[in-house]
Amino acid sequence: MSEQRSYPEAQQLLESNDIFVMPSEVHGIITGLLACGLDIEEHEYQGLLCDVLNDGISFERTLKQWLSELYTQVVDSFSNEQLQFELMLPDEEESLIDQANALVAWVNGFLLGFGLKQQDYGKLSADVKEVIQDFTEISRLDTHFDESEEDKQALHEVLEYVRVSAMLCFAELGKRDTSTTTSKTLH
Repeated sequence: MSEQRSYPEAQQLLESNDIFVMPSEVHGIITGLLACGLDIEEHEYQGLLCDVLNDGISFERTLKQWLSELYTQVVDSFSNEQLQFELMLPDEEESLIDQANALVAWVNGFLLGFGLKQQDYGKLSADVKEVIQDFTEISRLDTHFDESEEDKQALHEVLEYVRVSAMLCFAELGKRDTSTTTSKTLH
């Protein structure tokens, strides 16, 4: 696997392919798909991303490779025992407004990805339903922040809540570990 692209490099790659969404939104879509139960071993996400981001037109090779790497990164971070899952957002050196806008785009992407595959909301646990409600509220977040310590702290708390909530959804709905999906055929 090649070296991970920076946020600005990912933005440039998307724009050079006439896909005008933030990298954070793409990461959110992939995370939402996995968190709602998309089978990790399947590559259905590629077609879903083509449909959602590119009117069903296949991606060019470099973009497809980056999306595959991003998918693998999310799978690996969700499967990591140390809870190292992180949202793909601009660096902390960027303005709080840019960070907040990227967070809102990530949450919108998550909701989109989750909604693409999770059709039966009635069967979701109370915790997951609360996450979806909270994410819907966060998607409406006023992203006008001052560069104050209070605003930095507030954004950090929302970001951490979103990160932990995505892991909760994956832990409850998304785990498709190869050790648990082994054949159950009786001989």
